[in-house]
Amino acid sequence: VKKLNKGKSMNRAPFQVLVFPYRILESGKREYALFKRSDDNIWQGIAGGGESNETPVYAAIRESHEEAGISKDLD
Repeated sequence: VKKLNKGKSMNRAPFQVLVFPYRILESGKREYALFKRSDDNIWQGIAGGGESNETPVYAAIRESHEEAGISKDLD
């Protein structure tokens, strides 16, 4: 548990995921996606924390869907 300055506590996720979505082009090369944060001038992958009893893979799928609208059905 991380203590905030105002005496409030914030529960931390049991783990964090960092996702770099990509697609394979016809040439066989991979093309990666980076995202610009709406609250800062920073480019990054999709990041988030695990919830409850989910696996890291499911957390990555969920965060990708929540943050970028990527279908949960993709490999």
